[in-house]
Amino acid sequence: MDRTPKQVQDLTLAPLYLTSLADQEDPAGRRCWKGYDFSTLEDLKAQGLLQDTQGRIPLRLPPEGIARAKEILSAYGLEDLTK
Repeated sequence: MDRTPKQVQDLTLAPLYLTSLADQEDPAGRRCWKGYDFSTLEDLKAQGLLQDTQGRIPLRLPPEGIARAKEILSAYGLEDLTK
């Protein structure tokens, strides 16, 4: 169940993606840091847009999260700076 507004989730997912790094364990995913509101991160995890990494600090952005982040960036007219 979402506890945070959709706009907050979107505007959290986009910078998570933009500051992410390639994931050596999962080439289809990316790694990102947890420096955001925990309830928003939990909502994004519940939607399958983020994954925990067994308690380690970085989170994993699965392909679904990457695709959604790119949609958000496009909707705001921003380019993908991770290329």
